[in-house]
Amino acid sequence: MSDKEADLIKTIAVLTRKAQRERSARLEAEKLLNQKSRELYFAKQEVEASLFSIQEKSDQDTALIGLKSNLESILLEFNQNFLQQPLSNDLLQSLMDTLAKLKHVESSQLVFKNEQKTSHQANFSAGTFTQWAPHNKGQTTDSEYPQRQLIVKIGENQHTLGSLYINLSVPNNWLSTIEKQLFLFSNMISAAYQRQVLLDKTLAQKTRAEQSERSTKDFVAMINHELRTPLNGLLGNTELMIETRLSDYQEKLIKNMVQSGELLKVIINDLLDISKINAGMLELNEVAFSTLELTNAIQNTFAPQAAEKGLAFDFEIDPKTPENLSGDPDRIKQIFVNLIGNAIKFTDKGKISIKIDWHESSFRFVISDTGCGIPKEHLANLFDPFTQVNNRSNRLYEGTGLGLTICKLLVNEMLGQIALESQPDKGSSFTVTLPLAVTQAQQISQPAEFNYTDFDSLTVLVVEDSHINQTLIKMMLAKFNIPPFVVDNGQEAIDFLSDTEVDIVFMDCRMPVVDGFQATRELRKQNYTNPIIALTAGTTSTEIEQCKQCGMDDIVCKPYKIADLKAILMKWNPLN
Repeated sequence: MSDKEADLIKTIAVLTRKAQRERSARLEAEKLLNQKSRELYFAKQEVEASLFSIQEKSDQDTALIGLKSNLESILLEFNQNFLQQPLSNDLLQSLMDTLAKLKHVESSQLVFKNEQKTSHQANFSAGTFTQWAPHNKGQTTDSEYPQRQLIVKIGENQHTLGSLYINLSVPNNWLSTIEKQLFLFSNMISAAYQRQVLLDKTLAQKTRAEQSERSTKDFVAMINHELRTPLNGLLGNTELMIETRLSDYQEKLIKNMVQSGELLKVIINDLLDISKINAGMLELNEVAFSTLELTNAIQNTFAPQAAEKGLAFDFEIDPKTPENLSGDPDRIKQIFVNLIGNAIKFTDKGKISIKIDWHESSFRFVISDTGCGIPKEHLANLFDPFTQVNNRSNRLYEGTGLGLTICKLLVNEMLGQIALESQPDKGSSFTVTLPLAVTQAQQISQPAEFNYTDFDSLTVLVVEDSHINQTLIKMMLAKFNIPPFVVDNGQEAIDFLSDTEVDIVFMDCRMPVVDGFQATRELRKQNYTNPIIALTAGTTSTEIEQCKQCGMDDIVCKPYKIADLKAILMKWNPLN
């Protein structure tokens, strides 16, 4: 073999090996490419699967957040409704309807236990009801999720009022979040329910209290009439008897009757006053009044009583005291009367002292005595009702023990203060301070000269069902040369006045058949314009206002005296 051939063979061998190496490298590269392509494919599949999972979870989370947000909005809305409105069937049903309209919620139901004492119905429901499945079992529905049930108890302190049921189609992992929201609904319903029960109870108590108050006021008004009507006959007849010719023995008996009648009047007034105060019927009548007239009346009333017991009666009024004040002079006088009356009653020797002044923009009076005094241990409860230092059957002094209680209550009503200082065997001192407004002097007209003949031509009708009081007022009017017409009830008065003209009508308020209020209203409807004067035992402003509202022109309160009738006749005499 020649050298050329040998070189050629060698070159072919080298090229062949090179070709083999390149082919092997290409096959290896293709193999690696195939491997990497498979790896890339599988990696892409995993990425796509992860992205799908993330998107699905994101969608679920968004849906859950949306459902949670909707539940919170409903919770806020109905929480305000429950606070602003009474708990009602419509409100509870509206809550169930709103819950059932939520996406993923198939139905809702609120069930109260049968034993709940409530006016509300026991069952509220909304939505489409199917057989509910427990948490761990799904029921196939048109929804992409199985249908599940959540039950939340309503109540607290181990006292279950009922249950809230929600039927919904959601993933299992949503249930704990939704359940927490439903617990808030449970608390809201429970609080509203308990609040409504408390409100119902409070309203029922208020209704009972109002009924009791009305009954008490009606009873006080009735007993006021029933006590004052016979008292009117007793005191009126004794007043008439005093003016007749009597033997010394008869005069003594009549004087005893007058004293007993006046004591009975005080006791009745005290009992009725305390009843009115407790029933909330006490009303102050604030008017301008003269302090001089008030104090003169007090002095003229009690100076003779003190003198009769041999007691000195010192009465002092500071010149700086305003001449005219605004307040209820009758109630202020009642305080004076009770305190001075007690001072005289419990003082056997020495003196009674009354000092009146103007202190720190208040009307102040101090009533002192040198009587038996009060032990220190009794001072604290002396203003309690029916309290006396000696309540034994052998006590020296008579009375109900209501006078100081009434004084205290009246002072409180006037926003004032009452204080007591006392020592046994040395006496007592009561200080009353009333914040009253200073007013201008009032022009007071002087009464005209009175002559019985001024009433000779007056015609009067008396409407009164009590025959005793009929006789009494006839005899009192006879003092003024007036023979009145008399009928027994309001219907007879209406019939009588339909064809008979009179100048003045005295109308009792409480009578059988037709009472005075109804009769007066009927007369005013018939355009009867002459004065109608109420004869009433009612003394509260409410009862007096009732007289005015029905059309009565004026009032004479029982028990009345001849002077009271005289004042009314002079005021309403058409000749004046």
